[in-house]
Amino acid sequence: MSKPIPDARIGKYMPWARAVFDWFIFRTMRRDFSAVHLLGTLPKVPEGTRIIFVANHTSWWDGFFLFRIHRLLAPKQRLYSVMLAREFYQTFWFRVIGMLPITPGSTSSIRQLLRRLVRLKNSPETSGFLCSFFPQGEIKPSFTRPLGFSDGLRGVAGAMAPVVLLPIGIHIEPMCERRPQAFLTLGKPIEHISGQLDVGRVEAELTQVLDALLNQLKAKGEHIFLAQSGEAMTHVSLF
Repeated sequence: MSKPIPDARIGKYMPWARAVFDWFIFRTMRRDFSAVHLLGTLPKVPEGTRIIFVANHTSWWDGFFLFRIHRLLAPKQRLYSVMLAREFYQTFWFRVIGMLPITPGSTSSIRQLLRRLVRLKNSPETSGFLCSFFPQGEIKPSFTRPLGFSDGLRGVAGAMAPVVLLPIGIHIEPMCERRPQAFLTLGKPIEHISGQLDVGRVEAELTQVLDALLNQLKAKGEHIFLAQSGEAMTHVSLF
């Protein structure tokens, strides 16, 4: 018998499970990539602030890159990740590490996601949680323009408000080694207090940081982190 289509009420967050999964996924990441770079520096966000990681979606790995940023930015807070319901049952771990399954186009599924986010916000235990969301809704190359954000981001921001949205650009490049390198770049945090979120503004900010990264790679290639003229680009290794 096939399993029922899950919705956001099902996903649980168990700290021990997330710790074990982190160990496994970062070990696998080091095997599959020669490097994972975070360009620039992490923003300073007051502890307990609700945050939405808003990222482009370019690979299977994207959500797990955000796991690492979560551990660096707000390790004491919980991260819940919106994912496709059809992939939720692929592994036991997705059920216990804060994954919130959603079925695009399903009004009831979207409604349950927003209700779950509101409950998390109103609970003293989880009020300062983080959420990762991919507004493109599907995997596309990082150079796709326009990025094509869905209005679902407006609903997520409304359910979590007041909230800070952090645009995160993701690009993967083979470079000069057998294993590829991943580049993550951050946009300016966008504070959303209430009302209707300007999704176009968030998309424009993420487009800007992605374009800047791609232009740097185009101009410097494998020398992107070398100080050929002026200062070298600031970056942090994510493993």
